Amino acid sequence: MSEPDLGPLSRRGAELLDDDTTDWRPHQRAIEILEQAVAAGEPEAARLLARGYLERGRLVEAHELLAPLVAAGRIELAGVLADVLADLGLTDDAEHAYRVATSGDDGEAMNNFALFLADQGRQPEAVAMFERAVAAGDMAAPANLARTYLHDLHDIAAAQAVAERHLGADAPTTYCVLAEVYAEVGRLDEAEQLLCTAVELGAPQAHIDYAGFLLHHRSDVTAAEREYRLAGQLHEPSWGYHLGAFLLEHGEDDEAAQILELAAYWGDLDARGLLDSEFELVTDPA
Repeated sequence: MSEPDLGPLSRRGAELLDDDTTDWRPHQRAIEILEQAVAAGEPEAARLLARGYLERGRLVEAHELLAPLVAAGRIELAGVLADVLADLGLTDDAEHAYRVATSGDDGEAMNNFALFLADQGRQPEAVAMFERAVAAGDMAAPANLARTYLHDLHDIAAAQAVAERHLGADAPTTYCVLAEVYAEVGRLDEAEQLLCTAVELGAPQAHIDYAGFLLHHRSDVTAAEREYRLAGQLHEPSWGYHLGAFLLEHGEDDEAAQILELAAYWGDLDARGLLDSEFELVTDPA
């Protein structure tokens, strides 16, 4: 499939969104440019602008952008809209949007819908949707299916079978999940080796998962902190929430607050929730 043809405003906005610094100014400028691109009718601008809003946790604005577009027939945006609605707690509307998004072959939407169903306690439906996502080629779905078997259905054998069947460099999170399975049955050395392989392969949350293993199975607080901080350096998904929670648990409240504020500013809803529950005053790092 060829890359979408971006208009000039969308191209500039995408470049600014991809700025990998923690400076808020390029990202804010990207949003301003992409709002102009949407107004100018550039076809890819809405998806990019929704990404910009979500990276800042601006769910209401993302909803207001996407809902009329999907209603007007932009079905390719239905999966993103469904994710937004789910985060807003609008579960009925989210399910409707997910069903629109998964009426075709959107494997990512299928995976996200399955996560939504699992979160709703509808595990048999989640398993079926994960299996559809796997068949559609979504790379995150095998690990999520295995974790559903392990954590929600408490079926260790099924979790192990899924993780081992899909184990490979093209789905590196399967190494993390298989490590969870092995740790569950006491095969700790094999579990640690799998996590080291996941780190080498660049699995999206490999350092976070390795930190949790070191903390809970090796009781090695120092090594766990090292891995959480490496996750931050690599900008692993949800790194701020996990490092902030770790620091809170170990009495480093001031640094935890700084990290959680930064993560919340960049759209981490779990970090925002932890801030709101643990600290009375939350400031904007910008």
